[in-house]
Amino acid sequence: MNIDKKSQSAVVNAFSIDVEGFIESNMQSFYIPDKYINQPKENREIELNTNVLLEILEETKTKATFFFVGRLARDIPSLVRKVASNGHEIACHNYMHIRIFDIEKNEFKDKLSIAKKTLEDVSGQPVYGFRAPDFSITNKSMWALDILKELGFTYDSSVYPFGLHDVYGIKDANPYIHTLHNGLIEFPLSTVELFGKRIPFGGGGYFRLYPLALTKIFISKLNKQGRPAIFYIHPYEAGPVIPRISPMSCYRRFRHYYHCKNGQDRLRKLLNASKFGRAIEVLRYQGVLKG
Repeated sequence: MNIDKKSQSAVVNAFSIDVEGFIESNMQSFYIPDKYINQPKENREIELNTNVLLEILEETKTKATFFFVGRLARDIPSLVRKVASNGHEIACHNYMHIRIFDIEKNEFKDKLSIAKKTLEDVSGQPVYGFRAPDFSITNKSMWALDILKELGFTYDSSVYPFGLHDVYGIKDANPYIHTLHNGLIEFPLSTVELFGKRIPFGGGGYFRLYPLALTKIFISKLNKQGRPAIFYIHPYEAGPVIPRISPMSCYRRFRHYYHCKNGQDRLRKLLNASKFGRAIEVLRYQGVLKG
C-alpha cells in the first residue's frame, strides 16, 4: 500500500492508559509480600499518577482512552469523573486486574457487567471499549469476545498478535483493526513485521525497554501504511509514585522499573512526535465504526 506523506501525517493513533496500581498489576506475575498490599495506599498512588498523566495530556493537547479497572469507579469515583470531564474516553479493564483465562465464564460476565454499568453511571458516558488485564484474551479465552458483545461493548483491544510472550499473545491473529464474526471490533495491540517476524511495540514495558527513537520509527512505519498504532501506558510508568518491592530478582527489577523515572519526559516527546486521540475516534476515522 502506497501512502503519500500528506496521508501519513493525517493518521491518528490511539493513546490509551490502563488505569491500575503497580501492586495489582503484578500480583499474578511475581510474588509480592503481604506487607505491600494496601488498597487505600494503592488508590492514592493511582490518583496521583493519573493526575500527572492528565496534566501531560492537557499540555500536549492529547485526548486519550482510559481503560479503568472497574473497582475504581467504586473506590475513586472522583477520578473517573475528572477524566471524563477532561474529554477523555472511559473504557473498561475488567472489574479487578485478573487475567481472563483464570476466571470462570459466569463470574467474568457478572463482574464485567457491574464494571461497565458502574463506570457509565459514574462517568456519565457510554463505555464502548474493553481491554483484558495482561492482554489475556488468548486462544484459551476466546469465549470472552462473545460475552463482550453480549454486554454491549463495541470494541475490544486485548489481543496481542504475536507469539513470543510467556503470558499473552496469539501468534496468527490479525494484526490490524478488523470486525469479528460476532460484530465486535478488534483493535489489536501494535506490532510491526521485521525479517518475517512480528515485533510488539507501543507501550508498557516495550516503551520503557526500547529506545524512544525505535518506538517513533515503528509508529511511523505503520502510519506510512495508512494504519494507526495503539499506544498504552500505566500511570506508574510516568507518575512520580511507584512502590519498590523487596526482595525482587535483578531481572524483575529491570523489567518493571527501567525508565519509569524518565517516563514523563519520554512521553511528552512521543506525544509531540505523532498524532494521538481516543480509540473510539480512531475507529471512526478508519471507517470501521459509523456514527
